[in-house]
Amino acid sequence: MIKTRLLLPGLLAASMLAVATVSAPIADGDDLLPPRLRPSRLRPSAVRLVSSAGVDDFSRSESDQFHGVVKPAQMAELPSLVPGTIATVHVQEGQYVTKGTPLVTLDDRVPRARLMAATVEANLTGALRRAEVQLQLAESRLSRVQKAVSKGAGAEFELLEATGARDQAEAAVAQQRDILRAAEANRQLVEAQLHQYTIAAPFDGLVTQIHRKAGAVDPSQKVITVASFEQLEVEMHLPSDMFGSFRRGDQIRLKAGTPIAGPVSATVVSASPIIDSASDTFRCLLRIDNTKTPTRLPAGFSVVLDSSDASQRHATRHTHVR
Repeated sequence: MIKTRLLLPGLLAASMLAVATVSAPIADGDDLLPPRLRPSRLRPSAVRLVSSAGVDDFSRSESDQFHGVVKPAQMAELPSLVPGTIATVHVQEGQYVTKGTPLVTLDDRVPRARLMAATVEANLTGALRRAEVQLQLAESRLSRVQKAVSKGAGAEFELLEATGARDQAEAAVAQQRDILRAAEANRQLVEAQLHQYTIAAPFDGLVTQIHRKAGAVDPSQKVITVASFEQLEVEMHLPSDMFGSFRRGDQIRLKAGTPIAGPVSATVVSASPIIDSASDTFRCLLRIDNTKTPTRLPAGFSVVLDSSDASQRHATRHTHVR
């Protein structure tokens, strides 16, 4: 009885060891190899994920989209060309202006007074008229002396004196003419400086914003902004694998965001031949003819180019090349 009690714990331990041995996986030949030499064991789903990732690296997804923002083809943020104080704002925001229309004028009383003085100086022809009269007299005297010398009634030194007087009169006339030319050049310079006190429209367009309506300004400050909305532009940076898909003059359909929310037709203006190595993209400039749209489009809305359209264009273009 005592021996049976002593053997019972040993039998239980042996039975538990046997059960554990049966439940453990049987090692095959690969399990006996070192870890670095064992073949990879991946579930079928994992293999499919790796394969899908590999395909995406070489073929662009059709859901990829490339975004851009529509801007006016012509827009100018105009500063004052000279320091000064705003005297008059001639226009209002939203007003259409033509090229050369005065927009803002600074206090120009000082340069205007300079222009008046320069104009008077440029018209001072009295000294020139006097020099011309002196020249006529000198030429008349020289003619008389020449006739007298030819008849033997005059001396040679008289002829030299008359010739010298005529030459001096000619030099005086030339000097006065040079003075007047310099005065006219100065007048034109002062007039050009006066024009710098007026900010004028550089092209036909719309006054979109007046930044400063009063006070002192300098060339580092924006005063007024003018934009033309007849032509709109979109700048996009496309991946390098789309290079060659777009050429100058190609028609592109873009999807416009709000408030347009519809298709928009654009023309390729340029596709840069330079690929940026940092971003692996190239610049493409598109233009929208706003004069041919049913309603005049604003600027600032976003547009989207589908990569599926670009891929189809790329494939078609390469097919034609072949």
